[in-house]
Amino acid sequence: MRREDRENGLRKWIHPGVREVFRDDTLWVLDKPAGVLSHPNPPSDEASNALLRAPYDFERETFSLQGPGQEPAEIHLVHRLDQDTSGLIICTFGEEAASALKEALFHREVEKEYRALVLGLESASQGEWADHLEKVSGKHGALVKSGRGKINAVTRYSVLERIGIAGLSLLSLRPQTGRTHQLRVQAARRGCPIAGDERYGDFAANRFLSAEIGLKHMFLHAVHMELRHPRTGHVLKLNAPLTSRLALPLEKARGLLRPVPRRNAPSGG
Repeated sequence: MRREDRENGLRKWIHPGVREVFRDDTLWVLDKPAGVLSHPNPPSDEASNALLRAPYDFERETFSLQGPGQEPAEIHLVHRLDQDTSGLIICTFGEEAASALKEALFHREVEKEYRALVLGLESASQGEWADHLEKVSGKHGALVKSGRGKINAVTRYSVLERIGIAGLSLLSLRPQTGRTHQLRVQAARRGCPIAGDERYGDFAANRFLSAEIGLKHMFLHAVHMELRHPRTGHVLKLNAPLTSRLALPLEKARGLLRPVPRRNAPSGG
């Protein structure tokens, strides 16, 4: 795809809720809202609520873009975010750049930071979560659980704010590994599930937060990434601030005058 076509034509392929953060001839970094799929769910190769409204090749991990009278272009998806997680997601315009970034992710050379609002007041101001996580089959699809075995999921956390009356904590989470549902499962295992998480969270708390502060989806947002550009080697620092869908509920949470009700008392992990 020619540079001119990219400048004028890429926007029509993006889901209308997705925001462009960075683009050059190599990288395309987007800010995905909650509710948008990183790619269609198989067996369908297209979805109206996918990151890009274009056919997706699951084996090659690419979207195929081709408009009338245009040469086809491939957009490589470097990594994924859960449907209910918002924030930064990286694509490339070429296979070589995608391979380089996937390798960098594997070797922990890409720094990722998330914001999470969790139920409970974490006592330590910072620390590390280390677990063995494994996928198991469930009636509603695959679930991830912690178990015995070699550590394969590590996350560093720090407390940014404690909302004492409500019994909530705003955390910075920096995953050192990339397991499926890692942050969600690790938080829930320690009795502080992520607010709004409908799979691993607290349903009673979620209903309360939806009604009282307008939190309509999971409060987990990929806010920052730091990586080396695969072509130039320059360090890129990419940011996606909280949108109003999270910032406004957070502000309302600070004004709560009673604790968020919990289905179960928090348990240690």
